Amino acid sequence: MAYKSLYRTYRPQTFKDVAGQEAIITTLKHAIGEKKIAHAYLFCGPRGTGKTTVAKLLAKAVNCTGDPKPCGECENCKQIENGTHPDVIEIDAASNNGVEEVRSLIDKVKYAPTQGQYKVYIVDEVHMMSPGAFNALLKTLEEPPAHVIFILATTEPHKILPTIISRCQRFDFTRLTDQEMVQRMQYVLKEEGKTYDDGSLELIARLANGGMRDALSILEQCLAYNDDHLSINDIHTIYGIVSMDDKTNLLKVLLSKNMSESLKILDKMDKSGIDIKRLTFDLIDILKDIVVYRNTKDVSIMSVMTQKDLENIVPYISSDECFNFIDILMDASEKYIRATDPHIYFELALLRLCNQEHAPSQKIEYTPIKEEPVKPVEVKKVEVKEEPIEEIIEEPVFEPIEEEIVEPVIEKKVEQPVPQFNYEKKEEPETYASDDNIEVDQSDILNILVQADRKILNEVQEKWPVIRRYMANMNTAKAASMLSQGHPVAACRDGLIIEFELMPDVNAANYYKNYKQLSSLIKDVLGHEYKFIGMQHDAWLEMRQHYIQLARSKQLPQARPITLKHIDGYDLKRVDLNDAQKYALDMFGEDIVEFKED
Repeated sequence: MAYKSLYRTYRPQTFKDVAGQEAIITTLKHAIGEKKIAHAYLFCGPRGTGKTTVAKLLAKAVNCTGDPKPCGECENCKQIENGTHPDVIEIDAASNNGVEEVRSLIDKVKYAPTQGQYKVYIVDEVHMMSPGAFNALLKTLEEPPAHVIFILATTEPHKILPTIISRCQRFDFTRLTDQEMVQRMQYVLKEEGKTYDDGSLELIARLANGGMRDALSILEQCLAYNDDHLSINDIHTIYGIVSMDDKTNLLKVLLSKNMSESLKILDKMDKSGIDIKRLTFDLIDILKDIVVYRNTKDVSIMSVMTQKDLENIVPYISSDECFNFIDILMDASEKYIRATDPHIYFELALLRLCNQEHAPSQKIEYTPIKEEPVKPVEVKKVEVKEEPIEEIIEEPVFEPIEEEIVEPVIEKKVEQPVPQFNYEKKEEPETYASDDNIEVDQSDILNILVQADRKILNEVQEKWPVIRRYMANMNTAKAASMLSQGHPVAACRDGLIIEFELMPDVNAANYYKNYKQLSSLIKDVLGHEYKFIGMQHDAWLEMRQHYIQLARSKQLPQARPITLKHIDGYDLKRVDLNDAQKYALDMFGEDIVEFKED
């Protein structure tokens, strides 16, 4: 008999064998018991969480002749388990996603089941079907014959037409907890007659990241490496994982600012084939546990560390140092997405952590930290008196501010001064960043605000997160990186205001040499060309307050076409040539040389 993988051998054959997904299993069992079976189901969720398994169990249950359902003993259950039942049809939508395949399926739907009570169609990876195939399936999915049940399974429900989703009962499968996966693996190892180290199954569960199929695949690979016993060292060797002792030792060396030793440790790890990305997040998990422990002293809520591990590192690092380490490591991890080799970014992170050029001594030894008792803080109650506002105006339609704004009382006879952002044309710098604050005309900002439309802003905000995906493209990474630091707070038909936390990001967005590239990316993402203005958070709060004051005093300007005085004064089509480009023009002439923007 041919060898079967563990995840196939130990696929659950009854509802009680399923790991996790209790809510879904309970709902389906009640529906079967009360004979309230829907004509179409949609199973969504990450890979390896039981979608196809539960679909087969549902097909068994509706055709089972035994009790409880599914019994696993009757002829229908056995044939469905072996994949030979004539009334249970499994379809891979990845390879059968055309209109003709769906029409062929529809033609067969009208025929009654030959053996069971229901004819069940299980369509896996249904999001791979073409729009034409979906449309062909719509009517049949809405009103199928009484003897037909459709079960659609997918890992990407957002790619399925809403008209399809609305015709199905949707069940969202969640990732399994580590404990649920450990319990299932313990059962499998007991059936296989294998022994294992304490903590080895927990390590595999963390590697599987909530997928039971992944956990059993990892377990099978580790058993193939050493069939006698499952050990933690074997898992470390196979998957390039650094042991907890080695990781805490690395943190101690980094705390001592010993750059030479840190690079030697990294080189040794690199030669042993460790996974840099996994190591980065493992270190972050350790640092997170340290922060939690230093504040709670509760070992039971630790995610990766034991009492012994904590005693080995906690005395030498403070919570502030942990957060500093986490910031640097998170910054490196964000760059891994665009890097072909993440090693260089991890190495630079270590150099930043070890940098001691500012330190008075050449070598710093890590020493235990003395924990000082926390002094109680005296809290004084402050009564806030709310002033009644006699005049009510319409709420602005741009981004609301979470904190309450206390508006000053304005006397009608006193005209409020309007601060001006005077535009001055500056000498064009050579780089694509500006060290000076770029002044934006206030009338341009107010012109967008008086035309602001809440519906347009909601649409812009909904699409805005898509910009981060463009960071993976070399040609759009720079523009996407700049825009992803901001958040749209006001929008009209042709204008957009983007709020940034830091002033350098504001200057980069308002700099005329960046405008063409940023505008092009915004048009690609939003599907419409917007003239945009970047504003720093505090400046936006002031402008919003100023807008409210003008609205109360009925001094808002009249709407006009959107203009940007800090941009319109420059020729955006002009290209500044560097020395190499000038040399190329001199050598070959303007008729031959053509420069393209990356």
